[in-house]
Amino acid sequence: MSYTTLAQQGLAAAEARNWDEAIDKLTTALETSKNPQWLIARSKALIHHKKFHEALNDANLAWHSAYDRNKRPLLVEAHYRRAVAYFRLGQYANADACCVYSMRLIKNFPAIEKEDPAKAKCDENGFYKMTLKDAQEESTTDEINRNKGPSVQTAEPANWKDWRIASTLRMQILFAMEKLPEDDPARKLTTSVKPELKELAGLADLGIADNKTPSATQTPAKPAVVDDSPPRIQEFQNNDTMSVSIFSKKVNKDKLQVVFKDDFVSLDSVVWPDGTERCLSFHTWGPINTDTSTYRVTPNKVELTLKKKSPGMWKQLKKDGDNNITSSSAPNEETEKLKLLKEARKKAMDAANASSEATSTVQEDEATIIDNNGKGKPPASPESSSKHPASSKTETKNWDTIGADIDSDEEKDVNVFFKKLFKGATPEQQRAMMKSFTESNGTSLSTDWDDVKDRKVETVPPEGVEAKKW
Repeated sequence: MSYTTLAQQGLAAAEARNWDEAIDKLTTALETSKNPQWLIARSKALIHHKKFHEALNDANLAWHSAYDRNKRPLLVEAHYRRAVAYFRLGQYANADACCVYSMRLIKNFPAIEKEDPAKAKCDENGFYKMTLKDAQEESTTDEINRNKGPSVQTAEPANWKDWRIASTLRMQILFAMEKLPEDDPARKLTTSVKPELKELAGLADLGIADNKTPSATQTPAKPAVVDDSPPRIQEFQNNDTMSVSIFSKKVNKDKLQVVFKDDFVSLDSVVWPDGTERCLSFHTWGPINTDTSTYRVTPNKVELTLKKKSPGMWKQLKKDGDNNITSSSAPNEETEKLKLLKEARKKAMDAANASSEATSTVQEDEATIIDNNGKGKPPASPESSSKHPASSKTETKNWDTIGADIDSDEEKDVNVFFKKLFKGATPEQQRAMMKSFTESNGTSLSTDWDDVKDRKVETVPPEGVEAKKW
């Protein structure tokens, strides 16, 4: 098999997140040609193996290879991969500097500038003085993110999305760095726009076993650990919109339910890296407009377009303290509430359906009492005091028997769900729950008072059931 074929297979494996296969095949191909694209892909795979120093070396080598071949887009990617590696190593000043190098290349600055733009951000002792606020102001006022009027037709750089991705990474880097003392080693700038060059590392140097020629006496490999990490998320933003790509393959778009709340997004369900279908949810950094936010499902990912309520750049996608995306196996409070709301609504409608069926059954049973000769036998019932006029003048109906066959546990379960939600809700949420549940005849339950206070909540029966006025 040719080395180019191996390289293509390695790139495909990296795209499919098969990191071991990607490293194995790309390493073999790189022994013949130090292609910068292959080095960038292997650097990414090594990050997922937590081989951060090795990933940095590959990114540095990719920069030199791209520079020798005059490949500016690959220089941009190489600097970005350097930033990721430095970030994972906890070297925040170096990480932000590499983001700056990448973003300036996109804006057509020289690959090697006379004065290093990152060193201009250091004090006399070499400590990085850039702050998160400075970066946010730069991002907001930059021409790429500047709002353009309808008459302005300024063309954006070809790879402006890469600029915004690097800008988002900067916010994460500087947010982490702000928590450190001013003289912390992580604030010290030790890198430059032209990185250190080292020799290409083989599988043995990477500390990864070569699986091509297993020995007969080789110890059997341990079962692969199931990847329980959440789907990969990539985001970029402008003043009005946060665009989010959730890399999840073969999501059933007919089954997927996406819920937009004021500062919360839930997707039920997407395909996780381990192949299971689970819920994914997170709290957003700022409030979003739930009416204009949208989503789109493609074969390889789910794309969210979150419309910001207030224009401006967010520090990051998720709210502080909400770094772990939740799944249905460990639902957060908001996901649990949504689940309980669904179950309460279903049980309420089941009870309503059972009541309707019981009414029909009683009517049919009474009709069969009349024999073929027209001789009526009134239904025997000791509780005649509860009878009321029916549609016929000569027949009566015992209304106490209607719904007698409904399982009392159903009603009990509905009350349990309702009480559980009601007890943990705020007074405003409790008002919303009472109003929505009552007006909708038990088919809707809302905790958003702003949504229901000025309107009548309509009856929304589940699919296949028709709501009737009695």
